Amino acid sequence: MSNKHVYLNNERNHKNGFNRKRGMKPKVSEEKIEEPTIKEFQVVKLRENYIAFNKTYDKRYENRIIEFPNYIDLIEIRFFMIFNKDLKNIFFQKYGLLPVSYSDFNRTVVFEVNEKVLFEKFKIDIEYIISFEEDVPYSGEDHNLIASIYNFRFIDKRAITGSEDNIILSTIQSVSIETANLQKGKLILYLEDNNLQFSTNENEDLFYLERVNKDVITIIEQNFDIVQSITSSRAFNVRPGMFGTLRTEHGFKVDVPSNLPTVGIIDTGINTIEPFEGLIVDGGINITRESDIDVSGHGTLVSGLAIFGQDLPSSVKGSYVAKCKVLPIKVLHRNNDGIDFPMLLQAIRKANKDKGIRLFNMSLVFSPKKYNEAFSDFAYELDILSHELGVLIFISVGNFDPLSLRELLTVDSHSDHDYPNFYYKLNSTSPVHTCENTNISTPSESLNNLSIGALAGNLEEDDNSDITPNNIYPAYYTRKFHFDYEQKVNTQPFNRNQKNKNLNKPDLVFDGGDYLRDKSGIEVLARPNDNFFRRTAGTSLSTPLITSIAAEIQGVYPDLSVQSIKALLINSASYYKSKELPLFEKNETLLKKLVGHGIPDREQALLSDNNSITMVIEDQIKPFEIISLPIFLPRYLIETGNKLIFKISISYSSYPDRGNHLGYLPLHMSFNLMQNISIDDISAKKSTETVAKKGFSWSEDHFGKENILFSNVQSQQYKLQPKDIISLNGEVAVAIRCLTKDNVDENLLQYLDDNEHAFSLIINIKEELNNVTGNNLYNEMLEINNLNVISDVETGLDLDLGI
Repeated sequence: MSNKHVYLNNERNHKNGFNRKRGMKPKVSEEKIEEPTIKEFQVVKLRENYIAFNKTYDKRYENRIIEFPNYIDLIEIRFFMIFNKDLKNIFFQKYGLLPVSYSDFNRTVVFEVNEKVLFEKFKIDIEYIISFEEDVPYSGEDHNLIASIYNFRFIDKRAITGSEDNIILSTIQSVSIETANLQKGKLILYLEDNNLQFSTNENEDLFYLERVNKDVITIIEQNFDIVQSITSSRAFNVRPGMFGTLRTEHGFKVDVPSNLPTVGIIDTGINTIEPFEGLIVDGGINITRESDIDVSGHGTLVSGLAIFGQDLPSSVKGSYVAKCKVLPIKVLHRNNDGIDFPMLLQAIRKANKDKGIRLFNMSLVFSPKKYNEAFSDFAYELDILSHELGVLIFISVGNFDPLSLRELLTVDSHSDHDYPNFYYKLNSTSPVHTCENTNISTPSESLNNLSIGALAGNLEEDDNSDITPNNIYPAYYTRKFHFDYEQKVNTQPFNRNQKNKNLNKPDLVFDGGDYLRDKSGIEVLARPNDNFFRRTAGTSLSTPLITSIAAEIQGVYPDLSVQSIKALLINSASYYKSKELPLFEKNETLLKKLVGHGIPDREQALLSDNNSITMVIEDQIKPFEIISLPIFLPRYLIETGNKLIFKISISYSSYPDRGNHLGYLPLHMSFNLMQNISIDDISAKKSTETVAKKGFSWSEDHFGKENILFSNVQSQQYKLQPKDIISLNGEVAVAIRCLTKDNVDENLLQYLDDNEHAFSLIINIKEELNNVTGNNLYNEMLEINNLNVISDVETGLDLDLGI
C-alpha cells in the first residue's frame, strides 16, 4: 500500500534563548609559559615580504596609464590564526585596513587600505621588527599585532587565466564607494569605446566578455583597481555521447500525465525528437546567439533522463511514463564554448518569473576547485538566486577527462593512479597527476542548491563497470569534496572544532555509467541521424536522474517548498559503510567526500508503506530561538517489542556572505530528538538531561560558531529500543534551534537578526519488525497526532510503487 507524506501540525512550543554551553571544563595548563616573541625566521620572512611589497607597489603605479582622482590599494595578509571580528576592529582602528574578502577559512584576508595615514603605522611597525636580527618580544608592545602575520603582499596581478575569450571580470566590494563607482563607470566606458561585447549581473559586479585580446586584459588588470579577478567561463568536460547504438527507431510510446511539473534544462539546447512530443515547453531561452539546435546532443540526452528518469535506461518497454516537461535554456552551442554567466542568471530568473519553474538541471561546470578554496562568485550568484526565488538547481560536480584518464591508466601507469589513490595522494610521486585535479568543479560548491556525483553503475542488470572496480563504487571519473582538514593553513593545523561532518559536496550520487567500453555507458536518447540512442557516462547523466525524482516529488506534492524537496531526497538517501567496500575500508573520509549522503531512494522520497511514516515540517524560526514539537507514538509499540528508527533531515537556504569563507553561510540551524518536556527545560538544561535517549546529539554543533563553517543540510538517525519507548511513555519531541554568526557583512547581519528564517524538516519514522503484529504504524500515527496528508490532488502519476 502507498501512503502519502504528511504535515506534522502538533502544538508548537518556542522560546527565545537557549543554553549554548557545552558543560565542558577548560583544561588548566601547568606548563611554564615563555615570553612570546616573533621568531628570527619570521623576522626574515617579514623582511622579504616588505621588500617585495614596496617593489610591487611602485611597479603598479608606474604601469598605470589611466588616471583616477583616487586609487584602491589592496593588501593580502595571511594570518596564523582565524581573523575574527575583534581583530577586524583593531586592524581598522590601528592600521586603517578594512577586509574585502576572506579565504583559507578566514586565515587569509584581502584588505583595502582605507586610511592611508594609519597604514603608514603598519609600515613603521614592520620596519621596526625587520630591523632586528634576532627574536623580537611583542607582548604588550605597540607592534604586537604583527606577531599574528605569517606573510603579506601588495596585490598587483588580477588575472588568473590565459584565455583571451569568454572571461569574467569580478569586482571587489570596495568601502570607497565613490572611488569604486567612478572606476566602474570608466571601466564600462572603456569596454564600450573598444567595441567589446559584455554583459553584467544585476549588481554589476560580474562582467562577461566574449572576446577580448591580451593587451586589453593587461590594461584592465593594471589600471582598474576594482577588478579583483579575471577568470575563464569556459565549460569544463561537457561532452556528448561516446558510443552509438544502431537502431531504426525510438520504438516506444509515451504516457504524458496531467499537471506535470516543468524542469529548466541549462545546457546545449534540446532537439525536438519523437519521444519529446508535447514535453518541450514553448518559449525556450537561448543566450548563445546561435540556433536552437542541440548540435552536440548533450542537452537532449540530459532532457531524456530528466523526463523518463531511470525507467528508460534500465528496462526495455513498449511505453514509458513522463516524469516532467522540460524548458530548453541554451547557454552553450559547442561543448567547449564559454558561458555568459550573467545572462545565464537572467535566464533562470526569466524562466522562474514567466514559467513558474522551480527546478533546474545544470549538467555543466567550470574548472576544478583547489584544496580548501573559498566559495566562488559563480556559486554565490546561484545561492542568491536559489534563496531569493525559491528555486533548486541540480549541479553536476564534473568529470575527469576520459582521454586523460585512459592515458594515466595505460601510457603513464603509476601506483598513485590506481583506484582510489587517484582521488587523494598528497605526496604523490607521479610526474603527470595531482589529486587536486579530482576536486569538485565550480560552481558545484553552491550550498543552497544540490550537487550530484556519479557511481559506476549503468542502471542495467549485472555489473557492467569498466575501469571502476565495481558498479557500486564511485565512478573513476567522478569528483570529490575539496575541503581537506588534514592540510595545514598558513602553517597551522585545523582545530578539531572547525571540522563539520555535515558539510560535503556532492550531496548525492546516482548511477552515471562507466568509462570506457560501450556496454558500461548508460543508454540515452539521441536524434534519428545519431542512431536514435547512444551510450555515454558522466555526472552529466547522474544529475538529471536525480532531478527527475525531484520533479516527481513536485508533481505529487506541488505545494512543498524546494527546500522540502531537497530534504526529502537527502532523507531517503543511503550508501554502503566503508567497511562494506574493501577499497575504502580504511578511508571512510574519502568515501564520504565522493558520495555525500548517498543514493536517494525514489520510493521512499515519494511515499511510505504501512510500517513507516514521513512527516514534513515547514516552519520559520528566529535567531537565538528554540522550537519543540511533540510526537506521540502508538501505545501498541510498548507491547510489541519492536524498535523505531527516526531519520531526521533539515534543509534551509540563506543569503550568503560573499567573500567570507567561514561566514559564507551565516545562519545556523540544528535539531535533536528530545523528551517531550517543557520548552523551558529544553532551553535551559544541558542536552544530556533532555535528550530522548543517552547519547543522542544535536545534528550540528554551534560551539565556537565564528570559527567553523555551517552546513544548511543535515541528516541524522536516532534509534529507540522497546525499553526506551516505555521509559519515554510513548512520546518524544523534535527540537530545532537557530543562531547567526557575528563576523559577517553588517547589512546582512541586520537582515539575519531581524527576520524569521524558513526551514524544512523531514522526519521519517520506521518500525523495525522483530515481531509481526498486524498493526499499521502509518494509520496509528494519523490517529494520535495532528497530521494532514499533503496536497491530496490528482496528478495522473502512477503512485503504486509496490512498497
